[in-house]
Amino acid sequence: MPTQGTIRPALKSRPTPGSSKPAASITRIRDSILAGMIIAAAAVSGCGGSAAKPQASAAPSSAATSASSGLASGVPAAAPPAGYKWAGSTAQGVFFAVPDSWAAIDLAKITLTQAVERFWPKGVSGNMMATLRQLSQQHAIFVADLASAVQSSHKFATNGNAFCAATPVASGAGSSSALKSLMRAEYAQIGAHGLVFKDVTIDGDTGIKANFTITTEGGITLTDTQYTVLTKSSRLCYVTLTTDNPASFEQTFSMIGSTIYFS
Repeated sequence: MPTQGTIRPALKSRPTPGSSKPAASITRIRDSILAGMIIAAAAVSGCGGSAAKPQASAAPSSAATSASSGLASGVPAAAPPAGYKWAGSTAQGVFFAVPDSWAAIDLAKITLTQAVERFWPKGVSGNMMATLRQLSQQHAIFVADLASAVQSSHKFATNGNAFCAATPVASGAGSSSALKSLMRAEYAQIGAHGLVFKDVTIDGDTGIKANFTITTEGGITLTDTQYTVLTKSSRLCYVTLTTDNPASFEQTFSMIGSTIYFS
């Protein structure tokens, strides 16, 4: 069973950034990667769910939200794709659609205890609790396909998280290259391999889609899709999706990425 500890040792040797603005930016990117990967590794069996197969989804379509749709009752006014529902929060200002069968929590609205009771009724480790506490402090959004843990040979629940942070990185010409340089260094620090970057425009903002894999000390290979977006309001927003079964979730991850929306 993968745990937070299987990834943490590979991260302890990172140099501690200084107090300059570039270092602060690197720190935020590093923390987003860590939060995404550590919470992913910890989201394993004990979280309930059924033996249902992972939900397949159609290719991304025009159902993706546009920047002009706005919010209605605290969620994007545009309808999510068929079979999907909105996850996100006004506190973070980021929304995305996930399959109806996925569980989703807004850690800005519920307590850490409530989150644990909903996702891990059989209890969690101290490391897992520390990670959840970190995401709770960031008011992150957390989603998971609980049924996928039953299907996984590693008892791993495919999952995702999202949050935003202020950044000194300026939007405009060259921002994509700057993001890639910062992210490439940080992915190297966590032992990511097979790294592929793609420039993307998400809700009118400059973004990077990164695909990579990481192998835990227990020999389990996790595949990540991480969207990092530099918004016009000078925030870096991250949507991180992790699975141990990329073939089954490739289309689902693509659909989720096509619906990312900033309020």
